[in-house]
Amino acid sequence: MTAALDTHGTSDLTPVTCSAVVVDRDRRILRTAHTSTASGLPGAAPQEGDRSLLATALRAVHDQTGIRPGDLCLTPQHLRTPIDIAPGPTAAAPTPGAPVADLRFAFYLARTPSTKAPWQPAVGTALAELGAKASGLDGHPTPLNASALIYNSRGEYLLHLRDMREGIWAPGCWALLGGGHEAADLTPEDTIRRELKEEAGITPHTLEAFLDEEVHDADGLTVPVRIYAALWEGDPAQLPLTEGVMLAWFPPATIPRLRLGGETLDLVRRHSRVVALT
Repeated sequence: MTAALDTHGTSDLTPVTCSAVVVDRDRRILRTAHTSTASGLPGAAPQEGDRSLLATALRAVHDQTGIRPGDLCLTPQHLRTPIDIAPGPTAAAPTPGAPVADLRFAFYLARTPSTKAPWQPAVGTALAELGAKASGLDGHPTPLNASALIYNSRGEYLLHLRDMREGIWAPGCWALLGGGHEAADLTPEDTIRRELKEEAGITPHTLEAFLDEEVHDADGLTVPVRIYAALWEGDPAQLPLTEGVMLAWFPPATIPRLRLGGETLDLVRRHSRVVALT
């Protein structure tokens, strides 16, 4: 059973279905009649090519309601962990190949999509236990990732060369230090302070929120990101780097010649203009 509940991959050891609990800002749950599960939630069985069980749920949402992964984001309460695991219809007396569990992943709407699928208030859903869990979700996306524009008095920016590893964001690219929300993080500032300390041993005295942006993860989900700025004068060669390949200072004029991840260049340019005006 353990292999089947690994949400980072699919397994043929135990048959499951994967459903999506999509919650809008009115705390309603997306329903559909076109589903392979008995819950009325968008759902499907894993197929070859699904990179994870969560990706199976995302595929079901798109196929059955037209809502794309980019219209959705993870919830800080559950992230990639199922909000609910319900017994399949034949769990008591399983037959070969029949699903024994329905894994239900929670998502917020990152933007208002176009869909004719019906919505139902979480507290009024026929799935009483699921409704109780979903009623604690407010439906409002919040920054799940945080990154830091770390600069020095010479006007240089500290960039992080990421691992060349399949399945991660921006492999082999220079990018800002940062990472994703974890359960113990109460605010995006908690996230970035933890990430800076864990990844590079950096503990800046002051972090200033610079702006919020959106990126897309490997599943196509929208990821709200809060960008912070911090003045730091240290030597990156002396840092205890635990992730990625290396850290280095770069002047803004050199950064366009690098292989960059995401909106790194635009963020550096925007921040360097702000610094020049102060």
